[in-house]
Amino acid sequence: MHERLTLAARAAARARCPAAVIAASLLVVGAPAMAAHKGGVSPAWSQCRAPDPDARIAGCTQVIQEIDKETPHNKEAAYVNRAGAYQAKGDYAHALEDFGKALEFEPKSSVILAARGAAHHAKGDLDSALADYNQAIAADKKNAAALLARAYVWRAKGDVEKALVDLGDAAKADPKATAPDVAAGALYHGKGDHDRAIAAFSEAAKRDPKLAAARNGRGACHYAKGEFDKAIADFDAALKIDASYVGALVNRANAWRAKKDFARAKADYDAALAAKPDLAAAKKGSEDMARLIAKKGSGAATPADSAPPEAEHDHN
Repeated sequence: MHERLTLAARAAARARCPAAVIAASLLVVGAPAMAAHKGGVSPAWSQCRAPDPDARIAGCTQVIQEIDKETPHNKEAAYVNRAGAYQAKGDYAHALEDFGKALEFEPKSSVILAARGAAHHAKGDLDSALADYNQAIAADKKNAAALLARAYVWRAKGDVEKALVDLGDAAKADPKATAPDVAAGALYHGKGDHDRAIAAFSEAAKRDPKLAAARNGRGACHYAKGEFDKAIADFDAALKIDASYVGALVNRANAWRAKKDFARAKADYDAALAAKPDLAAAKKGSEDMARLIAKKGSGAATPADSAPPEAEHDHN
């Protein structure tokens, strides 16, 4: 059953930016959880696996009403599927109750423990989430999703070092995942350890050459180091992957600005504004560049200007 549960790590791996990965502490491990049943007695089993949460709740409830007729495996599956549906609707109280019922049939299930931990996590109960993630990892030290989720709890609690340890273990547990390296890059960048951040983003880019977030994150680190040409090369690469990546446009504009190439900077700010008209950083940047270009065009010396000290991190 467990290999069929949807893991949050797969969703987090597709996150667009470091900030989004850190915010993924609210991602739900196994939501909506989908467990396979084996030769179930109830005719409602097909509905108990429906993609629509309300339909699934209705179907699983019918199965559970006659749960004594089902095998232990199917009993667990019915509660897991309904819990996932409740979780998808944000009804964490009922989700927690059903995950607890499922654990009565398999108390050491790493996946169900992680899924219940995620329900606690999304509810804001970090201590209960941590307890479940700890149990999930104790049961399966290679549960990459639980390791990733626990890293977000440590980050939320302000323990960056423990978060980085879990991210490293998650990356080892799932060699194809990019989320742990992108999240680690964001944390190292936040600490000011840009070289380690660059290494983490580079590993993510190696694992998935089409991951724009890895290129943008690495570019942000080069920008912070004052390596503007390298930063622009990474922002170029991110935009080649995703031409609508507004954050990379703003970041590249800032890098052009730092190099005193105000025309190119304005073009990128304007492109970002066209995609997101309410983006304050792009609006101010475009206005600043228009003013500086006008001054320069009047024959005055290249006007003084200060580019933002940090690259943008809110890329959505």
